Amino acid sequence: MKGRVAVITGAAGGIGGEIAALFHSKGMRLVLADIDKKKLWSAASAYGKDALAVKCDITKPAEVKSLFRRALKRFGGIDVLVNNAGIIVPNLFENCTHREVDRQVGVNLMGPVNCIMEAVPLLKSRGGGSIVTISSLAGIVPETYSSIYTATKFALRGLGLTLHIELKRHNIHVATIFPDSVDTPMLKYEAEHGGSPLTFRAPPQSPAAVAAAVYRAIARKKPEVCVPALDGFLSKLMMAFPRFVAWLWPYFERQGLKKKEAYRAKN
Repeated sequence: MKGRVAVITGAAGGIGGEIAALFHSKGMRLVLADIDKKKLWSAASAYGKDALAVKCDITKPAEVKSLFRRALKRFGGIDVLVNNAGIIVPNLFENCTHREVDRQVGVNLMGPVNCIMEAVPLLKSRGGGSIVTISSLAGIVPETYSSIYTATKFALRGLGLTLHIELKRHNIHVATIFPDSVDTPMLKYEAEHGGSPLTFRAPPQSPAAVAAAVYRAIARKKPEVCVPALDGFLSKLMMAFPRFVAWLWPYFERQGLKKKEAYRAKN
């Protein structure tokens, strides 16, 4: 990986920051993108000339085009794209507004689509590379109180698997990462704003564990990596029996609600 160039969206956040740190430790050069200019500049300052910070709203195709143009100008090309930026607006579907829907679909689904569309020509010209997208275990199993978020994460799984097949002929490897809940500011936001109890059933993963999964997916050419692996296996197994999923979910929610209250009290 030494000398390769990686574009990372949502780079000012917890997971994005860990991915950047891990990639840099492997000798990679970084193009760090985020909508939060202040945090982005602070994150990029640690890497000196090996990093380019670009304020970018990934829901706007023109800004995404500019992001990749600047990466090309600075480093001569890219080898890796990590679609990490994402948001959640917890709510029951019956109470959702069009604005909430548009925001989540825009960032979580169309944002990665916009980035991939710009990245593919550059990766092809480079002779190949990797595209990794951070989804969620909510991209495998349903997450109540977050139906739109779940829909976008399910969509990312379909997109990733399809592109894994389609782009292989160009030597472009495509992977999707499915973390359980992660100890980030987003998790705290969910705890205080009606997030799904299911999110709190298990202890949160560390951002570093997700970063390691991203690197593992690239190094081993894996199409999917779940964090933790056992939770991913069980989630996929359960989804083979949708009737049992609907039957089990109220029990899981009761479990998660108790742990959610404990998390809120602790944090």
